[in-house]
Amino acid sequence: MLTILKEKFRSFDGERSLVIAELAVDVKTELPQANGVEGRIISQGTIAWEISTGDLYGFGGDGKWVNQATGEAYDPTDGE
Repeated sequence: MLTILKEKFRSFDGERSLVIAELAVDVKTELPQANGVEGRIISQGTIAWEISTGDLYGFGGDGKWVNQATGEAYDPTDGE
């Protein structure tokens, strides 16, 4: 399950808000795509905590999540 812990509004992109957010997910396969959070587009700099492992991920401008401890990239569009 994806939970928004905190978010900061940056601007509007059409009818959606562009935000930098702090997220929590149970497993990394729940990490969203840029437009994967209802009513929002997440921006570069968004972070997510994977509760099952304790790993922290950062969202890059290329649309991939990067594990902040290992540097491993996870692309949510791959459907892993």
